Order: sequence, then structure tokens, then C-alpha cells
Amino acid sequence: MASIAQPWLISKFVDPIFAIGVGLSAAYVRIRREEREKDPGQDSSASALWQKGVRMSRRYYLQEVAEGK
Repeated sequence: MASIAQPWLISKFVDPIFAIGVGLSAAYVRIRREEREKDPGQDSSASALWQKGVRMSRRYYLQEVAEGK
């Protein structure tokens, strides 16, 4: 008798949320490790990385507005 594969790991609703959580945490760990390798003296806490991302996003979107895109 063949076994039937379960279509969902946890549930239909929770699986996508779980996947997003795993993806975000993996990206955070990788970015934190790379930033620590670039400059060991720089603060690489979650709040510092968040602030850096916010500054980079603002700079990017302000540049887009200035260029008229």
C-alpha cells in the first residue's frame, strides 16, 4: 500500500507564515554575519541593521524621485 504524502507541513494557513519567518531569519543571520566580517567594530544588532536598511531605502527612493522615475 502506497503512503499518501501530507500536502501541508503544519497547516494550510500557518505554512506560508512559517516560511516567511524562516526566510526573514535566514536573511537576518546572513546580513549580520556579512556586516560583522566587513567591519568588526560596527554595531550589528537588529536595531542597527534595521536603521541602516531604513536609511538605505530612504536614500534610494529620494534618488528615484529626484531623477523623476
